[in-house]
Amino acid sequence: MWLADPVFLRKTPNIRAQFILLLMLSWVAVPLLLQLPFTISVMFGFLLIIRMLLLFTPIKKLPVWGLVILLIGTGAWVYFKIGTFIGRDGGVSLLLLMVVLKTYEGETLRDWQVLLLAQIILMGGALLFNQGILMAPWLIISLFCLLSSLGLLAGIEPQSAIKQGIVVLLLSLPLAVILFIVAPRKNTPLWGIPPSQTASKTGLSNIMDPGSISNLVQSNDLAFNVIFDNNAVPKKENLYWRVVIMGRNQNGVWQAIKDNYTDEDTLQLPNREELAQNSGSNYVSYQLVIKDDNGYVPALDQPLPDKQKELSRRVGNVIRVNKRREGLRRIHLASSLSAQLQQNMDRDLKYFYLELPADINLQTRMLARQLAKQSQNTEDFIQRILSYYREQHFQYTLTPERGADKENHTDYFLFNSHEGFCEDFADATVWLARAAGVPARVVTGYQGGEYHAEGQFWQVRSKDAHAWTEIWVAEKNIWQRIDPTTAISEARVNTGIENALPATQTQALKPKYPWLENKLDQGQFYWQQWVVNYDGSQQNSLISKIGFKNLPLWLLLIIIGILIIITALPMMLWVWKQGRSNISPLVEGFNLLKQTLIEGDTEEILAFGPEEIKTLLEEADLLNSQIEQLLDQYILWQYGSTKLPSKHEQRVWYRNVKRAIRKI
Repeated sequence: MWLADPVFLRKTPNIRAQFILLLMLSWVAVPLLLQLPFTISVMFGFLLIIRMLLLFTPIKKLPVWGLVILLIGTGAWVYFKIGTFIGRDGGVSLLLLMVVLKTYEGETLRDWQVLLLAQIILMGGALLFNQGILMAPWLIISLFCLLSSLGLLAGIEPQSAIKQGIVVLLLSLPLAVILFIVAPRKNTPLWGIPPSQTASKTGLSNIMDPGSISNLVQSNDLAFNVIFDNNAVPKKENLYWRVVIMGRNQNGVWQAIKDNYTDEDTLQLPNREELAQNSGSNYVSYQLVIKDDNGYVPALDQPLPDKQKELSRRVGNVIRVNKRREGLRRIHLASSLSAQLQQNMDRDLKYFYLELPADINLQTRMLARQLAKQSQNTEDFIQRILSYYREQHFQYTLTPERGADKENHTDYFLFNSHEGFCEDFADATVWLARAAGVPARVVTGYQGGEYHAEGQFWQVRSKDAHAWTEIWVAEKNIWQRIDPTTAISEARVNTGIENALPATQTQALKPKYPWLENKLDQGQFYWQQWVVNYDGSQQNSLISKIGFKNLPLWLLLIIIGILIIITALPMMLWVWKQGRSNISPLVEGFNLLKQTLIEGDTEEILAFGPEEIKTLLEEADLLNSQIEQLLDQYILWQYGSTKLPSKHEQRVWYRNVKRAIRKI
């Protein structure tokens, strides 16, 4: 038997509580295990299983030298597999394995409480990888497990701990919502961190070869959400989201113009204020909620100049993010819905947009010269190309027949198969134009989108990925957008890809449960809009909507304070009620005194009487006049009186016990 200061934190929780806490750790780690390298997940699983098995052996914790060996080994494993401890992937991987190693020294109540705090940090790490709507139920369940685990560590039975976790979670939810809304916000979301060096690029590629767009279309992943200002609803056929400009063809493959080039000084873009006044529906402003994809920003034709420092304009009037980071971001843009882009074309630029690889697609070159001879001007030449597609009965299909010769696939498309997807039509059109001496380029991006009238937002998916062309009309000094697929299938632009392809090819693109998936899409949008991307601008917008924008700051702070008190009141009342519902302040106070000052098994400690406690404390030189007086009062009330004192007197005595313990 030992006396200590205080000792209850050095008591060992029962095996059942420890095992449940390890199960909770596995649940908290699930999102990380799905994102981190497989070898890191394997190491975590191995260490966790071994720790669970040790619970049922005499080995309750590892010695210090064993922990040091595991620490060095896991650190080396992370560095060998990821190459760094810095950044999201390396840092979170190391944190995950360090947390599971913490369980190997978990013996006392304090150790397991620290483990719970470490799991809260892991929750934040998981949100750095994924901010999808499915993270919401995972986070709620994790918080519930955390609250219930605190009860288990306090010695509460599992059933009571679960009930307590549910009650605390529900009572704290209103307060959490208010604090989330009113807490000061930066202009960027919380989740913005620099991208890892190993992060892979998704979505549109910087090359286009046969099948590149059609393969992307079939994944049908969400690309970005769009909200048009002033509740504008533009026509779907006007929504051309330009992303990448392809300018050079090598061995039949189109390659993007490097992002370090810009031609902004040669563009002749209208002033957005004048355009908004004069062109009406041709001018739109909008917000994108998009995951950073290698700095690419989809922007409607034609994005107008702006003063956002984080954005820059590259060749072809495409928009890029200067400082890339992980996670979702909100971008405000304005565009002119125009198929024409005015630009000053010099000789070098013209030569660049006429380049073609030599000695391939010879039949295409001959056709281009024939069409050019028959044409009176550039616009007439463009119409003859489109007429050729119609007259030769070309087919728009997701699975076209393609020849084995990849370099000459344009010849095969124009003279053999007569079927292709958008990349095939865009490739052939640019080949025909350049071969006839007309500058042209490929543009890849997205076309259209799905409008959700209930939430007044658009969702653009990978199935909306598209490729089209821009041809230089020298007579007007403009780039003219030409979408050759409209010559074959206007439905692709007007109503979407689902209505442009054969029914057998659109099964994977159509939702199996339209109503359910529509609701999930709405939920995902609101989750991104009001949770993940809830930044300073969103906070100001919400304050304006509820009519608090023009209130004086002092009045706004008072209102916020009142809301916090109101939402915190249920939790405060519950805690107060729990405190008053103790079986007996005398019993609770006496047990608290014993468990705090005396080390040993719980059952053995509870068997001690007040006189024995006085003797033990006196031997340890911990018995002072205040504790002696409290123990004497306890003896008088419990053994020397016919009835117990009032509840008020008992609670006063209980508070005095806690004060005496704090002094020791």
